[in-house]
Amino acid sequence: MSSSKFENIRPYRDEEVAEVSVKLAGMLDWATVLEPLIGRTNSEEIAEAMPHMESVSDFQDELTFPFLEALVESTTENVSVSWDGENLDYVFEGAMLHLTNHKDIILDPSLVNVARMGNGFPSTEVGIGDNLLSRDWVSDVVRLNGCFIVPRSGSAREKWNNSLLTASYIRHVISKGDSVWLAQRDGRAKDGKDATSPALMRMLVSEGGKESWEKLNVKPVCISYEWDPCDAMKVKELLLTEKNGSYEKAEGEDEMSMFLGLTGDKGRVHLHFSETVKWQEVEGERQEKVLADLVDKAIFKGYKIFPNQILAANYLGYNTSSEFNDADVRLFKKRIESVIAYVGKEFSKEEITKKWCEITAEPLLAKRAQSSE
Repeated sequence: MSSSKFENIRPYRDEEVAEVSVKLAGMLDWATVLEPLIGRTNSEEIAEAMPHMESVSDFQDELTFPFLEALVESTTENVSVSWDGENLDYVFEGAMLHLTNHKDIILDPSLVNVARMGNGFPSTEVGIGDNLLSRDWVSDVVRLNGCFIVPRSGSAREKWNNSLLTASYIRHVISKGDSVWLAQRDGRAKDGKDATSPALMRMLVSEGGKESWEKLNVKPVCISYEWDPCDAMKVKELLLTEKNGSYEKAEGEDEMSMFLGLTGDKGRVHLHFSETVKWQEVEGERQEKVLADLVDKAIFKGYKIFPNQILAANYLGYNTSSEFNDADVRLFKKRIESVIAYVGKEFSKEEITKKWCEITAEPLLAKRAQSSE
């Protein structure tokens, strides 16, 4: 497919950055917009530098990564990394497609790229759904950051054609020797159950099957948060959905969720980089389901288990472990109390606690189930 077909979805090129950066700088009062996220001093420095960018690497090095560094420092206790194989050179060598479980559309690929760049490897291009780009300035920011747009709207035929275009673009990037990041599914898992979309797998192998898959060099990354900043919102939505059969979001709820996801306390964060997922076929199984299951297994294997997950599983009656202390128990109880206060009196404390524990314990239970297979 001709690269001209990608004009509307590709990231900006270096020669386009200066003009777009000047335009972007004039769209908003960036110091005020960014202040709640990273503080006044950091936000003023970024706002002042914005109109002077001349390349994608300038934008990332002087704006994006200082922003992320300040954000990670203020919302996490620490970020740790592990990997399959002897060293990170083995993990990052060559072009690849990183698929991750979906926690936050900004932080997920950013954490992956900070780990890559911190170890001397280039950042990836990042796929972002057009449903998140409701304003022109958002589209400009992500395309300046090496992101490409994943079109998701339209009729069934248009969606399929768009998926073919996206798959072709990903193959195009990897064939040039660059790497790509994608979430394993559209949207974050409300119930804590990370699951790779078979439709995404079908898209990735839409041209070439096994050969296409092997050229993508798919290496999943598992992202583990100790605390989910949006857990109270998820509990309330799940309980109301179970009670009423559906859930209607209030105006501004999506924006609040994104803001909380960025600014809320995550405690300890861990990334595990997996080895390449090899093509497998299972008689009687759809190929896209087989591939999705393989990616899931890599992600489940990489989960970092925290004390709150053990305590949540124990509350639900699972015999897990006693790897926690009195301080962990106090934090566990305090978190549940804050969720109960947020959800309100429409549900009992027992209902709220049980639902929170189900969400929180899911990574531990998924990892445990896989290890027993």
